[in-house]
Amino acid sequence: MFSDLRTARHTASRSSVAREKVHMRLTTIAALALTILYCGDGPQPRPRPTVREHMSAARTVTKDCAASRLASWNVHASAAGTDCGILLIETPMILEDSIIEAMHYGTGAYGLYAGGVNQFSRDRTFRGVAYKDGSGQLWFYGNVSRAEAESLRPCR
Repeated sequence: MFSDLRTARHTASRSSVAREKVHMRLTTIAALALTILYCGDGPQPRPRPTVREHMSAARTVTKDCAASRLASWNVHASAAGTDCGILLIETPMILEDSIIEAMHYGTGAYGLYAGGVNQFSRDRTFRGVAYKDGSGQLWFYGNVSRAEAESLRPCR
């Protein structure tokens, strides 16, 4: 009688362990399937823009400045850097930090674009922006070092 009871308990224990293993396997498979579905079709990386696209975007900035309240500043933008990946904005005017900040972040009277030149440059995948005024002072944002900003030349 006791041996029958032990056998029944042992059998019941084995079947619950088997059910638990099956449940764990199914849970693991479901988690893997969801991971593949979620990660498999994530956002695709944006293609790297060509030099021509960067140069065209810079010409757009120049034209937009000429048609704005900044027209008298004679702003000229160009793609610059060894990879033409920096938006270089130059003017013969002498500027202040607050004006550059307003242009860059799109605030106040000098906000040329929603989100500023910062957003414009990101949308066109420039890696950074540099500003140079008539006194030669530099401001730079993004992936631009001081040494690189000081040696920037427009791409041709």
